[in-house]
Amino acid sequence: MKFLKYLFFFVLGVTLIFFLFGLLNPSIEYGHEITVSKSVEEAWAVSQDESKFNQWLEGFKSIELLSGELGEVGSTYKVVVNPGEGQPDFEMTETIISVKEYDHIEMHYDNEMMDFEQTISFSESEEGVKIKTDSKVYGKGLMLRSMFALMEMSSGSFQTQEAKNIDALKKVIEENTTDYYPVKIEPELEVVEAEEVSE
Repeated sequence: MKFLKYLFFFVLGVTLIFFLFGLLNPSIEYGHEITVSKSVEEAWAVSQDESKFNQWLEGFKSIELLSGELGEVGSTYKVVVNPGEGQPDFEMTETIISVKEYDHIEMHYDNEMMDFEQTISFSESEEGVKIKTDSKVYGKGLMLRSMFALMEMSSGSFQTQEAKNIDALKKVIEENTTDYYPVKIEPELEVVEAEEVSE
């Protein structure tokens, strides 16, 4: 009987500690910063190019406009990612909260498990263009908040994934060959001189 009693209190203690993680850490904040040797215009264009998302967002599968104007504040999207081999797809609804071209974009993601906020900022410096992310995730419910807090505390999983994605973005930007701002060449008008008509 004593063994069962001690086992009960042990399980109870572990459970309380687990949920305490969620109470003390209702959200997880993290971010990463890179510097690229490209213009801010090109860095911005690459980061917003949906055809390149799968090159730097691990597990990215698709993005679909649900409402609003593409790239505008208030527009919403269905984003589908796959966490890993053998795992089911993970769907989120993305909403653009704030955007200023070449400066920042702020997004909110929502699904049944969590709310996720991310701001990607761009700034020019002597070293190049700095791209910085500020992210925050909230688990929906105490159990998920506790799980996220424990994951981040034990392995830094959110921070590690953020760094991996943004470092991959740096590579995509540095190796970009897409011309997003082609110069329009006006066709030269051929000047035809009128022949003098002799009287």
